Amino acid sequence: MASVAGFLGYVNYREPFLGKALDYLIGAGLQGGTLLEIVMPEGSTASRFVEAGQARLSRYATAFWGSEIGVKLVFRPMLDRELRLFAVDNSKLWNQIAFFLQLDGSSCQDLPAAGVAALVIGKKEYRLLQKRFTPAASPQEVEKLLVELGGDFFHASDLATMVDRVVPRAQKRLGIVHLVSLCKSEREFLALDYACARIKESGTPGHEGPLQVRSLLGRLHAVFPGQYCAGLSIVHLMAS
Repeated sequence: MASVAGFLGYVNYREPFLGKALDYLIGAGLQGGTLLEIVMPEGSTASRFVEAGQARLSRYATAFWGSEIGVKLVFRPMLDRELRLFAVDNSKLWNQIAFFLQLDGSSCQDLPAAGVAALVIGKKEYRLLQKRFTPAASPQEVEKLLVELGGDFFHASDLATMVDRVVPRAQKRLGIVHLVSLCKSEREFLALDYACARIKESGTPGHEGPLQVRSLLGRLHAVFPGQYCAGLSIVHLMAS
């Protein structure tokens, strides 16, 4: 029988933005072949998007499994301040995460228009960063912390140049690099998602060919407005 993981991929194909919200699911399982239970973090923007798409998810599930499937949403209170991305949290510990903001006025109005600001850090090290970073920290304190944890903050002229910087790091560590950015609007984020897909398909104008990028560049994940993310908070702080 087709898997729940396969269904999540199917949703990303049919409705990419709903798929971005499902990135924050806590768990999912098919019960009795007729009911798909999806557990989401209570009170989050991602959960509201998934709740609004519940009927569509049921239609997608029915089409995917070939029989009528209902969808039940369960909301669980979260104790952690930062929501966990399911795909990132369940990936290999030696993978990399690249947090980035487009500095063109579309993502953060108070940052200068100057390409892309990014932070790339190992998944294992990011867990330590989450515990040790506080929004009250100064740029100097954050810079020292990043050096200690092997993180790399940098500016790039555009998205492709950023990919040229982070892909070799993933290759060196025998993993992939997940991409995480701020979602101000559905239209803008899907355009960014398309740009990432084109880079993954065609490579970059710099050094990385499509075969390498395709194998080392992970999916783009959304952080919704009002949602705390230590990685993006650091990018904003350092870019300011």
